[in-house]
Amino acid sequence: MITNPTPLFATRDLTVEIPGALGERGIGLRRVTLAVEPGEIVVLAGESGSGKALLARLAAGTADPRMKILSGSIEFEGTSVLDKKRRRLRELRRGPITVIPPLVAAPPDPDRPVRQWLRDCRRVSGKGGRPWDDCFFSAGLHEPEALLRQRLGELSPLALKRLAVARALIVGSRFLIAEEAGSDLDVLGEAAFYELLGRVRDEFGIGALVSTGSLRGVERFSNRVAIFFEGGILEEATPNDLITNPRFAYTREFRACGPCLGDLRRDLPTISREAAREAEASVHQTSSSLAGPFTG
Repeated sequence: MITNPTPLFATRDLTVEIPGALGERGIGLRRVTLAVEPGEIVVLAGESGSGKALLARLAAGTADPRMKILSGSIEFEGTSVLDKKRRRLRELRRGPITVIPPLVAAPPDPDRPVRQWLRDCRRVSGKGGRPWDDCFFSAGLHEPEALLRQRLGELSPLALKRLAVARALIVGSRFLIAEEAGSDLDVLGEAAFYELLGRVRDEFGIGALVSTGSLRGVERFSNRVAIFFEGGILEEATPNDLITNPRFAYTREFRACGPCLGDLRRDLPTISREAAREAEASVHQTSSSLAGPFTG
């Protein structure tokens, strides 16, 4: 859904072909139209392989270079990023856009001092930015001098994510991209990180795109949620609407699959074949001309 003529970030009718493990090619995204306004957090939620992480990587400019855009556009502040050179995309990630990848996919340099890392971030961004102490406090890091003396490898996953948010504030980022935001955190850490995203949105007007494999806790910090299935958006709504009145059985069952704090059940719910078939029919109804299996 796009309401503002020039949103912070937008995809329009985006269809992407991606390579498979055995050399075949398939459709990774199917006519995806989505927007993020300034001061808005949009969550991309879905199972593994649904396309939500692919969209986050495309937004960040870190997707597999072998993928092919079949149609549509990706824009940041009204300007296409698809025709930008890699150097320009790196420049965007140094300042206007901050990418927070899953730590398992992009582990930090363990021996690098935090102070030196932040100095390098500020230097390559080319901006003076906000005072470190203020940004650390806003990111929930309350002992800046002690933190600056540590090395990246000594920090917990949650502290590293807080540090990435502090870095975004220091260099003046306007857009955060958090891929698989809770995959490397426990339940309490995930809740704390989501609370932080909501706070910097409210305090600084930063927009964010967050991909996740669970709907757990999204109602506490997000403005809108897009449910992905086989590369397409199955439905998009406010988190409360998705929770109380989902259009599809798949959305309801997908939400039920996420374990909650204190959940001691032996077996977690699964998504029924009927719900998956209904979702498949809906997603493919608007993309019937796209050939090839979905592979990513």
